[in-house]
Amino acid sequence: MENRILIIGDELFGPQGEVAARCVEMLLCRKPNRPMQFSVNAPVLPSLSQLLARASSDIIGKQAGRIVLGLGLSEMKREGGDASKVSESYGALVDEILKKTQSFLDLVTVPKDLLPEIDGQVLALDDFIRAQADKCPDRVHVLDFAAHAEKFKEMQAERGKFARSLYSDDAKPTSLCLTLLSLFLQDCILDTMK
Repeated sequence: MENRILIIGDELFGPQGEVAARCVEMLLCRKPNRPMQFSVNAPVLPSLSQLLARASSDIIGKQAGRIVLGLGLSEMKREGGDASKVSESYGALVDEILKKTQSFLDLVTVPKDLLPEIDGQVLALDDFIRAQADKCPDRVHVLDFAAHAEKFKEMQAERGKFARSLYSDDAKPTSLCLTLLSLFLQDCILDTMK
């Protein structure tokens, strides 16, 4: 269905899927008369390969006009930070969705500061995510939250001691980070729906 938006995210969207819930509420607040339906699957606990195996019911069966994927962070932790393994699984899921649906697909990049000990691998995963738009430029959009968060962090650093952090000391997203991502997703979705 053209007006149905399916949002799927792992811990990138918060431990309780807060980003997805906030984004849905913000979209409804901004466009209360626009016909939109939402299906939220966040936080996703299965691995990318398990998600692929269940794609026919959990993703394709939802018949969404737009699918937002905020995945990769949990999988990087499971795979010991091996971006090539994660990219392979992620790519298979993207291919399956593109092959079996006509949905628009929005892919969210992962800020490297969420896995600072393997930030080079996170950058490699983000490069892979960005390259997915080449598969089907009319349908695949990259929502580059990693770049957006980095710019926000730089602007906050200008405030000096009054700056607030997007990440806790143990590299978890703070409430500010979850709010920033919710606003970012809302703006990107509204932009691409025009």
